[in-house]
Amino acid sequence: MTGRNGWRVTFDVVTEESAEAGDVAESGFLDSRGWRVPAIIGAETPGVDMTLSEAMALVSPIEDCGAWWRDGGATDRIGDVESRSIHPPQSITCASYARVSRLLGVKR
Repeated sequence: MTGRNGWRVTFDVVTEESAEAGDVAESGFLDSRGWRVPAIIGAETPGVDMTLSEAMALVSPIEDCGAWWRDGGATDRIGDVESRSIHPPQSITCASYARVSRLLGVKR
């Protein structure tokens, strides 16, 4: 964990073209201000760790994916769909994960 509390928010953007190819058009992290930070495979991504409170300000999860929580996605004015997820610190225990799931009001 590089800083803060180690919570991270990721995003995926699916366009009509990327959906046809079965892919995403863009993905990466959000920083605590909601700014997009590209993910580089195999590289550290500094500046994206945040508190749970900061992560909750960026994502309204509706689904427990088992190791993270995901929102339902939002469609912008041109039809692109952006989905966001909250990822807990790697050191989270199963009991703490379950408590956060209850706090977020999502079930598996």
